[in-house]
Amino acid sequence: MGLEFEGFKKFLGKHVVDGYGRPLGRVVGLITDVNQNVTDVEIEFGNGEFVRCPSKQLMIEAGTLIYLYPWELESTEIAKALDLAIKRIQALDDLFRMGEIPGETYEEFKKIHEASFRELRERRDRLINRLKGRIGKLNSQIRELQMFRTSLKMQRATGEIEEDSFKEAISIVEDGLNKAFTEKEELENTINRLSKLDFKQSSLRKDIKTVLPKPPKVEVKPEPRISKPSIEEESRKEDLGDKNKESPPIDVKVED
Repeated sequence: MGLEFEGFKKFLGKHVVDGYGRPLGRVVGLITDVNQNVTDVEIEFGNGEFVRCPSKQLMIEAGTLIYLYPWELESTEIAKALDLAIKRIQALDDLFRMGEIPGETYEEFKKIHEASFRELRERRDRLINRLKGRIGKLNSQIRELQMFRTSLKMQRATGEIEEDSFKEAISIVEDGLNKAFTEKEELENTINRLSKLDFKQSSLRKDIKTVLPKPPKVEVKPEPRISKPSIEEESRKEDLGDKNKESPPIDVKVED
């Protein structure tokens, strides 16, 4: 949802801070659409540089206008897109494995989604490199602030600076260190989260066999079993057979 002009105009001339509480500059201009939604904001940074940024890079939280760095928006966008691309490829593999889609359609969709995945992965890798570069700068800043913090403590201990001056200076240094450590930690977490969103190429090219339906089971009925007669039954049958058997004809000779 866009920022409405009525709720945003009160920030004209007011300070803008980043997500770590560091002041960046002041709002000096707004551009709205016909629906009175703010589309672009002009910010004057502390060094006198003017920058026009889309309204999606700004958010209002607890009455404070917060500037979102481009990497914050891009990392969220890439993470969502990569997660969806991986789920689609997995779903496509599952559908093919279960025989729900033909092989030709599977190959066509697989090529499309693999190409999208590779493009997103390249964007992810470029962003990670930029974040690592920012971490390198933060490490240098942290070392520098730690050095000056040590110097301040040493100068107070030797009486070279007064206590009030020390307290004012050390509070600024400590605040800078805390914000630098917080940003570094968030950058590292973002890199870890993006790095886990991957899909090995070998898995994408994995041969998947279609599961064919099992042939219908043919039920074979057993033939009726004929019981074998016992020895006594066989003997009785033989006796009956002998009785029923006709006697051979007797040849009677008649003398003349």
